[in-house]
This record gives sequence, C-alpha cells and structure tokens, in this order.
Amino acid sequence: MIQRRRFTLAAACAGLPFMARAAAYPSQPVRAIVSNAPGTGTDITARFLANQMGKKWGQAVVVDNKAGAGGVLGTDLVAKAPADGYTVLFSTGAHFSLPALYSKLNFDARADFIPVAAFAQAPIVVFVPADSPFKTVQDLIAAAKKAPDSLSYSSPGPGTSSHLAAVMMTSQAGIRMLHVPYKSASQAALEVASGQAQVGFNGTGPTLPLLQAGKIRILAVSSLKRSAALPQVPTLDESGLKGYDFVTPILALVRAGTPAPIVAALGEALTVAAGLPEFKELCLAQGLDVSIQGPADLKLAAPKEFNKAKHLIELAGVKAQ
Repeated sequence: MIQRRRFTLAAACAGLPFMARAAAYPSQPVRAIVSNAPGTGTDITARFLANQMGKKWGQAVVVDNKAGAGGVLGTDLVAKAPADGYTVLFSTGAHFSLPALYSKLNFDARADFIPVAAFAQAPIVVFVPADSPFKTVQDLIAAAKKAPDSLSYSSPGPGTSSHLAAVMMTSQAGIRMLHVPYKSASQAALEVASGQAQVGFNGTGPTLPLLQAGKIRILAVSSLKRSAALPQVPTLDESGLKGYDFVTPILALVRAGTPAPIVAALGEALTVAAGLPEFKELCLAQGLDVSIQGPADLKLAAPKEFNKAKHLIELAGVKAQ
C-alpha cells in the first residue's frame, strides 16, 4: 500500500510541469506548417486563421510553406516536431490518402497525428470545353456508356483528389473513361479549355478563372450540397448519381501525444476564427465552402476518410510509391 501511494505521488509530480505548460499554452510563437504552395486555398485560409489566432492569443502564429511530394514534406516535418502544440500542420484531404499512396514514409499519417479542426472544403468540379456537346452529366454518362474509353478526362495526377473523385463517379455511373494525368492542376484545366481533353476533374481554384473567361462549362460539383461559389451548378447527386459526395477538406493537425487541453485550445481558436463573416467571404472568393468541425467530430470522421481514400486508390489501380 505504501509503495503504491509513493508511485502515484511520483507520477503526479512528474506530470505537473507538462500540465502547467498545457495550461499556459501558448506561451511562445506557434509555427503553422502549410503542406501546400503559397497562393493555394490551403495557404490563403491558413494565413487568415493564423492572423486571427495570433490576435486572440497575443502570440505570433508564423506560417511556413513546406510544399512538395503531395504534402509529404510538410507532414514529415510536423511528424518530427515535439508534441507540444507549437508546430501545427495545415493540410488537405490528401492527408488521408498518404498511407495508400506511399509504402515508405518516415511517419504514420494515421497514428502520428491528431486532427484538430477542419474549417473549409473544396469541391471537385466536372467540366468540359465551352463548345462541348455535353450539356449535362447525363449527356456525358450516355456517351461513355455508348463507347467505353472513348472519352478522355484530365486530372492533376494519379491519386490526387480530382482523380479519386473521377474514379468514384465512373464507378458509381458504371462507365469507363480514359484518364490523362498532368503535372499540375492548372495544366490539367487548361488542357480541357483548349479541347485537348474532353472532360476535366479539378478544384475550383484553377477552373473558376476559365469559367469566368467563357472557356469552359462546369457540369456539376462533387459536394452533396451545391457550392456557395457556384450556386447555379447542380451536384452530381442532383445529376442522377444519388448519394455521391466527395470533397477535399482543409484541416489542421498536430503530433499525436499533444496534451488534450492544447488540442482543445487550438480547436477552439480555429473554429472561432473560421466562424467569422470575413472568413466566409475569403472562402467564397477562392471557390471554397466553409465547413467547420472540431476535434471530437474529426476524431470520428478520420478513420472513415482513411478507409474511403484507400478504397478509391485501390479502385483506381494506383500503386503505392
């Protein structure tokens, strides 16, 4: 009994400094690692949120872009940082694809991270050249059923969210189209606008300028609800693919082992900032939709997202690198 009391007291005392640090969080600048390039939707939203968090806390939140290898570079950096909440990863739904896309990583995207908050989501758009004979998704499906693999579609590359959205659509519609991957989202969008590819699956960032210039026609969005940026465009669900729902969330994560009070503080700061009217306006301008989830909701959603990504990558036949 005496030994047990001593052990309990020692354990409690050992935890005090860590608990005290958590209670004082943040007591120093926070580093926000963005796994995407400057000017992307992830970068723009992260900078707004970092600024708001800095104002709230009275501590600087410094944004540092570490883009490359599909988000692996920035994710790896955060995986090696201390689990103290002072290094936060801003990423996209691509995070959930990492285990299925890469066989050799220095981190475990599932076990080594805690999702803190999601604050926006990017729908994938299905689009065609402005002079395309396809006016609706059903026109596209009918043509593909009549002549399998006769239609080509562009994407920013194998295993990207755009590619997986296309795989999910063709699987649900029971059709086959020829995938033509490109090295960047902008190039993939331009190839459709020029007529080199008959259909495109891409994010709103590279496609909205082309739509505004009259060079493409957007047939549908991949989200279950219509996008605020494209209220006139039907969803794939409305277009006959019932239940179709595919979006790319923009979210923040920290190292596993980060104290729960710090995760809660980060989640609260992010969701409050994401609820501001200015953030909604910012997202609208980028073709994004505000979609807020805190730590508890994301903890439940994350396993489903990992499994969904794994299933679609296997369906697409993309081999792990």
